[in-house]
Amino acid sequence: MKQLRIACLGDSLTYGYEVLREETWVYLAGRELAPMVELHNYGLNGDTTTGMLKRLHADILPSRPDAVLLMGGINDIAYDGSTAPAKANIPAMARSIAERGAVPLICIPPPYIPSPCEEWGHLDNLLKTAAEYNRYADWLRDFCASSGYRAVDFRACLEERVKRDKTKPDRYFLDGLHFNAKGHQVLAACLVETVRLLWGLE
Repeated sequence: MKQLRIACLGDSLTYGYEVLREETWVYLAGRELAPMVELHNYGLNGDTTTGMLKRLHADILPSRPDAVLLMGGINDIAYDGSTAPAKANIPAMARSIAERGAVPLICIPPPYIPSPCEEWGHLDNLLKTAAEYNRYADWLRDFCASSGYRAVDFRACLEERVKRDKTKPDRYFLDGLHFNAKGHQVLAACLVETVRLLWGLE
């Protein structure tokens, strides 16, 4: 079997805000899946799904990956207060990926748990953003179910880990949105399991 190449396209949640490169879920999953799978991190801090769509066509699809993993939408909501751009751009990206003969992988993001100590907004606004983001995650699940695209359900994996370890979700976050090293480990394990199941890897 030839080596699979998977491009991971997203924002700061993919890039790995405020953690070391070797602590990110993309790096950890890539190390676990090597040499059968090669993962590339195309996360960009602050990016929107509109930016992701442009980068998909300019930088990623021309390199002919076998799959493209998509995780974005929080910045669309934070900047515009709406999920409408993400709900248009995620399907558009998935279609473009599939038309190129690659596999679209749609990430269901973990919940956003706002904290009063966050520096980039008032708590009331953060709570509204979080509620919209959590509804958006439900929409992503429905979209995958109706379209047949494969979901990488980071939310379910985190919920299972919290239940198993009998702890609180905030243990896995830096600030309620961005993951700490422990959170990245949970996401990496989730991606490894999904990729192995999808491609029948040992």
